[in-house]
Amino acid sequence: MIESMPVAIKGISLLTLLTLLLSGIGIHEAVHEPQQIIFTQNEIDPFVMDIQHRADLVYNVVNEVITQKNNYGTIAYKQTCEDSLAFIQVERLDTNENYNTLSTDQKILVQNYREYLKEAANVVVYTGSTGVVPDLSKMNDVRKKLN
Repeated sequence: MIESMPVAIKGISLLTLLTLLLSGIGIHEAVHEPQQIIFTQNEIDPFVMDIQHRADLVYNVVNEVITQKNNYGTIAYKQTCEDSLAFIQVERLDTNENYNTLSTDQKILVQNYREYLKEAANVVVYTGSTGVVPDLSKMNDVRKKLN
């Protein structure tokens, strides 16, 4: 049956269906208000949780550099240090994304995370260049600010 319809009628029918579909979506959106997410004291803000998970990844990277310093040859260990430092630098670059749209509390958290990344990078560079593990207390103190 549809094969026998002229092309113009098929186009008008398709346009009518599309208009009805879009108007139905518009009416649905107008009637249903968006729901806001409200956090209770027991729930953690997803932004804070994301920063904490990222900090855990960086911590694991730093620990890998520290624990592998005697397990690899010089070249392989230097490559591990360079890879770890590159990962930390990428994390630092990611903090610039949408920074201007963040709330004041989120900006403070991002600043603390940047400070943590700086300390982590210092540990990787120092451990990689000297082979000696520095004092990690400053890095860990900065990490505590992320909670």
